[in-house]
Amino acid sequence: MQVHRKLSAEPKQGSKQSCLSMYSVPPQEKLSVTEFEEFAYDRLRLLNVIDMARAKGLKGSDLETVIRKGRDDCMPNTPAGARKDRFSHFILRLAYCRSEDLRRWFLQNEVELFKWRFVNNPPDDMNLWLKGHSMNYEAISKDEATTLREPLLAAFLARPHAKESDPTSLFDRQEHYKVGFEQVVDLVRQRRVYLARGYAYVPASDLVSIVANQVRMHLSKQLSSMARAWPALREEESERLSGFLESLATQYVGDDYSQPRNGGVKVSIADLPMLSRRSMPLCMANQYAKLGETHHLKNDARNQFGLFLKGIGLTYEESYAYWRAEFSKNISGEKFDKEYRYGIRYQYGLEGKRQDWSPHSCAKIINGPGSNAAAGLHHGCPFKNFDETQLRVTLQQLQVASSDIGAIVDKVKGQHYQIACGKYFEAKHKGSTLIETELGGISHPNQYFEHSSKFYAEKELKEQAALGQAGAAKVPPAADAIIAQA
Repeated sequence: MQVHRKLSAEPKQGSKQSCLSMYSVPPQEKLSVTEFEEFAYDRLRLLNVIDMARAKGLKGSDLETVIRKGRDDCMPNTPAGARKDRFSHFILRLAYCRSEDLRRWFLQNEVELFKWRFVNNPPDDMNLWLKGHSMNYEAISKDEATTLREPLLAAFLARPHAKESDPTSLFDRQEHYKVGFEQVVDLVRQRRVYLARGYAYVPASDLVSIVANQVRMHLSKQLSSMARAWPALREEESERLSGFLESLATQYVGDDYSQPRNGGVKVSIADLPMLSRRSMPLCMANQYAKLGETHHLKNDARNQFGLFLKGIGLTYEESYAYWRAEFSKNISGEKFDKEYRYGIRYQYGLEGKRQDWSPHSCAKIINGPGSNAAAGLHHGCPFKNFDETQLRVTLQQLQVASSDIGAIVDKVKGQHYQIACGKYFEAKHKGSTLIETELGGISHPNQYFEHSSKFYAEKELKEQAALGQAGAAKVPPAADAIIAQA
């Protein structure tokens, strides 16, 4: 099957295709539906990597390293990668044009990707691209740079970011651009540039901000135009692509947790009280607690928590026994079988479509319908749904340190709920640096559980090894001799 919509590269600058793009002209090649989905998922993975890095506050070389790895993994700098880049941008533009929040998320991360590409692009290609887009920011010649080195260096050293170990070396690696001073009034006001004869000499590190603002304005207009066209497009593609595009913002693109990934550790009903305190993320621990208090959960929470239990290894028989035992404290067993047993069988693929349903991802939980605890609705993400007071009280009850609570609440205020969950993981797993060094944030409740299980398994092995060493050290010399003779 082919997607015949004309979704083409921008005109080439010089003899080769630049990795920089304003994405003004959609691709005109045909694209299979399989490629359509694959390209969309890969760009979503890349933008998620950038979003996580931004939420963690990474800057400079740390941010550059993360983006480079994400680019290499999802959209390598090859002809095939360039093709994927063009198509995937326009696909995600369709998916993220539909609301202000979606447009804001898309713009922030697309502009960050552009900025990384801009500063890591060869100067010759950068200059060709700028000229091709009527941005008359040409790098000054080597002769002019040599002539003006003293005033340019003085202006550079006066900048806050130049307080580094070797600012002169950093300066020597910078291209400078001559632009009309009226285009960089903010930089002039902050005395961050050298002025001469009506021109400002802007280091490449600041030029990227000027260019990125123009890119942001251009993409913002494009997204607004796409939003107006979306209703008609949605109707036209209702049978093929609309559903996929509308669900893309909540798609989980990480590991599959439809089957247990606990390193072979068997989970039973008897383990749930301990696991709720030790290894369940806050969303699932909250639903476990509410089920224990009220002996009832409404449909959305049953789906969310039931599939999580399936994902950590409870069999259908165990899940049925667990839910029935809890609900039967309020209703008869016959009533439970009549009204709720089908739903549990459905989750395990024993009824209906007989599909092996996957547990809900963080994106699906966060972007799903809101909850209202007063109305008995306990599904969703507590980091998003709880107010600050409720969240602080809950974390205190879970014995999270005050300093950790402050860090978690700060991330929640910035709407970085998955990063907040990562901080919560660290607070509950002292000594773990897994989230900061590898994950950046939690993307799936079962991912949280998996890494928690690994953490405690390794901790127990270390404790056992330490006990073994202590026991060996306590063996008296006489006993050593007896053992040797034996």
